[in-house]
Parts: sequence; structure tokens; C-alpha cells
Amino acid sequence: MTDYIDDSDFGTEYEEIFNDWYEIEGARKIKELSRQLRTFFNYKTEVIRYRFRSNLISLDNKSTTKFLTRKQKVESLSNEFITLLKKIKKQGHSLEEGIQSLYYENNNSQIDKLSAITEKLSILIHIFSEENIHDHPRFLKFVIVLAKNICLVKKCLYAQFREFYKELEINYHGLEGELDNLLEQTPRDKIKKSIKQLEERLTT
Repeated sequence: MTDYIDDSDFGTEYEEIFNDWYEIEGARKIKELSRQLRTFFNYKTEVIRYRFRSNLISLDNKSTTKFLTRKQKVESLSNEFITLLKKIKKQGHSLEEGIQSLYYENNNSQIDKLSAITEKLSILIHIFSEENIHDHPRFLKFVIVLAKNICLVKKCLYAQFREFYKELEINYHGLEGELDNLLEQTPRDKIKKSIKQLEERLTT
């Protein structure tokens, strides 16, 4: 007599687990992409606020320890981010090609490191987008340039969302140009040295 194992229950259970995971993961991805869009539109709003600002600039953010601490954290992480990108970008190749080579070489440690620091910066950038950062126009410019570079990295790290991050990168580039035009009215000697150096490193 041949024993027969009915695995239909197992298959159904596996399918339910997979469907639950898929729904959870799908919801998480949708939430993340929604947050990315909200961050961009928040910065778009901050640029508009800067455009129509009054001559009296609020000093609220400048006087809060929390704001300065987060700002220092962004600057510190940005230094790490830029240094890592320069290591990944091989001579004679674009940054995108450098990141793609990490996958060809199965360099998981560098991929994980890049992914981790990119996510940390993304969260901080989102937090700043919900503050009155237009009171700090030079820092606003730096964060927008940083966000543009993060989109470039994310479109390489997350191939399934490549077109989304490509469009977002283009939008941040446009926002950067818009703010540049507004900042031309501000004397260059007022740029803080640390922000200026970081901005130069991001754009080279």
C-alpha cells in the first residue's frame, strides 16, 4: 500500500503566509515612496516660502538645540556619504557605474553600508522638510543637493523603483536651480564655510 501525503493544506498555508508578507511589504514600499514625495513637496513649499519671505527672518530654528543637533548630524553623515561615494566612483566611470560594479563584484558590505547611510540621511532630510528650513537658505540649498544625490543612489540600489527616483532626482535638480536664482541676491560672503565645503564636495 502506498502512503499518500495530502499537501494541499500546506500549500494553502504557504500561500496565505506569502500573501500576508506581500501585502505587508507592498504597504511598506508604498508608504516609503509616499514619504519621498511628501519630502519633495515640503521642500518645494520651503523654496516658495523663501521666495515670498519678509525681510524679518525668524530666529526660532537658530535658537533651538534640537535643530542645531540635527543639522550637525546631517553634516557629519554627509561627510561619510560623500567619502563613500568617492571610493565607489572609479576613475573614468560615473557614480552609477561604480554602484553597479558593487553588484557585479558581490560587494555586499559596501552595498549594505551605502544603503544604511542613505536611509539615515533620507530620514533626517524628511525631518528637516517639516521645519522652517527656509529661514536657513544656504542649508536649504545644501539639503536639496543632498536629496538629489540620494535619489541618484537610490535609483541604482532599488532597480524596481528606478524610474520613480529618476524623476524625483530631476525634480530636485529643478528645485536646486530655482533656489540658486533666488540666492544670487544674497551676498556670497554670508555662506557658512562648512556648508559651502560640503556643497562643493557634493557637486564635484
